[in-house]
Amino acid sequence: MKITITLFFIITTFLYAAQNKENISLKSSVTFNILCSKCHKGQCSGRLSFDTGSGVASNHIKRYAEDDNISKTEIKEYFTLLNYMKKECLLLMPSDAKFTTSNLSSFAIPSNKGYFIPLGVLKKGDYSLFIKTQNDTPFRIELISSQFDSYLNRSVCSCVKKREFEFTIDEDTNYFLRIKSRKPLHLKNIEIKKI
Repeated sequence: MKITITLFFIITTFLYAAQNKENISLKSSVTFNILCSKCHKGQCSGRLSFDTGSGVASNHIKRYAEDDNISKTEIKEYFTLLNYMKKECLLLMPSDAKFTTSNLSSFAIPSNKGYFIPLGVLKKGDYSLFIKTQNDTPFRIELISSQFDSYLNRSVCSCVKKREFEFTIDEDTNYFLRIKSRKPLHLKNIEIKKI
């Protein structure tokens, strides 16, 4: 009987977690992974932890998201993302989030000062990344795995016209591009090729 109850609890918990992941909006995932995850990854596995609840933390969230109109639903989504990061030590994006040239703006925060773009699973090997922008705004680019491992971390000044980067992947897993700038940045195209 005890085994049955435990198994039922594990299955119920897993289904609830899966449901929460599916209900996270792309907007909340992008904002959290650009503005929050870099600092809050220290909470992974309880290395650094606080639990003030979503109501108390709403001013903190609104200040860092640079948006006073964040809804209670979005704040709850940020907490779901934070709790997932704390428990699983992984970055999370909706499973249907796929980028194309035509939808790059969907992966930007409203100010266009940051992008968080899921690249999917990349296989071990050497790669070339090409970024084309509409303007010459300087930016910082990071290529990170879902486990927070960094494979590329560079500042790109406005004087650099050829925005091509090479990097090596040593593990088959999900990867993401995090791009941040101090002024609005408009991406036109991103291409990744295995060398």
